[in-house]
Amino acid sequence: MKKPLSLPHLPAFEAAARRNSFSAAADELFITTGAVSRHIRSLEEQLGTQLFYRAHKSVRLTEAGEAFSRVATRLLTELSEAEKKLSAIAPSARLTVQCLPTFAMHWLMPRLTDFNELHPELTVDVTTSIGPVNLSVPFDIAIRRNPAHFAGLKAQPFLNETSLLVCSAGYLRTRPLPSPERLEGHVKLAIRAREDLWKSWHDTFSGSQDTVSNVITLDHTFAAIQAAEDGLGLAVIPLLFCAKHLNSGRLVSPFDDRVINTGSYSLLWHGRHDEAVKKFTDWLCSFDT
Repeated sequence: MKKPLSLPHLPAFEAAARRNSFSAAADELFITTGAVSRHIRSLEEQLGTQLFYRAHKSVRLTEAGEAFSRVATRLLTELSEAEKKLSAIAPSARLTVQCLPTFAMHWLMPRLTDFNELHPELTVDVTTSIGPVNLSVPFDIAIRRNPAHFAGLKAQPFLNETSLLVCSAGYLRTRPLPSPERLEGHVKLAIRAREDLWKSWHDTFSGSQDTVSNVITLDHTFAAIQAAEDGLGLAVIPLLFCAKHLNSGRLVSPFDDRVINTGSYSLLWHGRHDEAVKKFTDWLCSFDT
């Protein structure tokens, strides 16, 4: 069977046709208005016909668009009803959550037991990836920090990130640090995936100069946490990921009252907006920002 050209773009077209608005369709589908516009433009190019008349801040269907929208609405309605029937007989519901490896390891996984106790009927599969969200890989919810990685999806911030300077107790005993600005002679543990952390530290403490010549660069945050534990140097680490290390004494902070803001994490949805997704979203958003 030949795959229909319109299939990837059908939800965006149907919502825009029904709502007579690209922005209203974007709100409904949890994507950006630009993403809706791109879907419809691609659909028009593939079909070789204009589906919408576009005016300033308004759109309306062409005759061809009206005819196609009736078919699109019928097909999506039938598909939705079929999905509901299958969901009703399914023994359990599963969710796929895609997030960053360090976030999964140090924040999400330690809390999932609480979610499982609240909603034993749901099973959460966690996948990890870095960089922009890959829309070709199936997921229900994605979690990202960098807006450049949202890939046209609408984002809902849910968790603020603060960071602080950490090292091992042994490192601090041998190399005292009198103030946040006096980093000369120290080893900086830099994270290739989070170059913003040290920059934010220097920007926050204007007297702090990026003059440390001895820099060890690691790929990921969890590697920097381990290197700091092993006494290799100083690292700026999000508190979300190192709180338990500080509580256990594996890490210490020379200035535990000097916490800097380093961004926020956002939820991103992809095509599924049922009760299971709502329950997981509500649970995540219940944490203090």
